Amino acid sequence: MKLFKKEKHTNLSLLERLGNRVYFGPFTGLKIPQSVSSILTTSEILGLYESCLHPKFESLLNKEIKNIMLIGGNNGYYAAGISCFLNPDSFAIYETEAYFHPFIKSWFQENKLQNYAIYGKASEEEFSKIDSKIDLVFMDCEGFEIELLNPLIFPWQEQTEILAEIHPFYIDNLIATLSNRFRKTHRIELIYDDFDEDAKIDKILKGMDLNIPYHKHPSHRWIMENGNKINTSGIFMYLTPY
Repeated sequence: MKLFKKEKHTNLSLLERLGNRVYFGPFTGLKIPQSVSSILTTSEILGLYESCLHPKFESLLNKEIKNIMLIGGNNGYYAAGISCFLNPDSFAIYETEAYFHPFIKSWFQENKLQNYAIYGKASEEEFSKIDSKIDLVFMDCEGFEIELLNPLIFPWQEQTEILAEIHPFYIDNLIATLSNRFRKTHRIELIYDDFDEDAKIDKILKGMDLNIPYHKHPSHRWIMENGNKINTSGIFMYLTPY
């Protein structure tokens, strides 16, 4: 997601107001390193990014989540947030773009988080080598979930909690395909973007007397199709083992 030029500038005022910490949600209080201050969105700083997932993160507190895998580390917001929130024994973070790796690392250093490792692209070959229990997989890999989510090929996924952003705009019949694969081993739930997220952001900014432009629903999600920019919505699949 690209930021407005003015958003980059005015977010510095927001960060100053918040003491360079995430303001709300399950990652409340997480320290934001200076290295990512110019690439974080307003919604991430406020802790309202993809707020539809907040109840699912909270539900994980009632489970023993010790070994976590994150596919799509991006700027490190979720990597550090999940690590701080759940304090796992091991955390494998996959991010194809090496450009993001220093940003991810900076979050962990700033918040004194440990027990993590950063890798490159997640692949079917890598998944085939896994022979230990993975308690949680959190995934956003732009359509590659069709290759990586399959308990018939990767048996360890039968007992794994999985929360994945899925991309039916990229992959035809994606929801049906994934549901057929996991129906016998998992309870399947779909979670949709919270379109009230903007109102919550606006309310907080108004209370702080800050005028910060940001990409509102639905302009913050899109794909390029045949040279055209197509707006998309966010949809997530939450898979809970029986």
